[in-house]
Amino acid sequence: MSSRERELWIKVLESTPLQVRRRASAYLENVKKISADEWVVLSKSGVQYYVRIVRGEVTCTCPYYTLEKGYCKHICAVAANELVKLDFRSA
Repeated sequence: MSSRERELWIKVLESTPLQVRRRASAYLENVKKISADEWVVLSKSGVQYYVRIVRGEVTCTCPYYTLEKGYCKHICAVAANELVKLDFRSA
């Protein structure tokens, strides 16, 4: 992970309300990286949402994000997963 990606994921988590970050914790095991800049997150109802990095911005296909309410729980789950992977590699 590049330092730019690390900074991006940290920015996501720092700028997202605590309530959304807490909800993201339920999705940590449902994150799957499918390419360098794309992840799929399986919802509790079985719907797949796609999180992508596009031109340095993180996007999600879920209704919360597409209604421009801010970073969603799916994006936060991906951010947490990526940062945890980084911490384990650094240890």
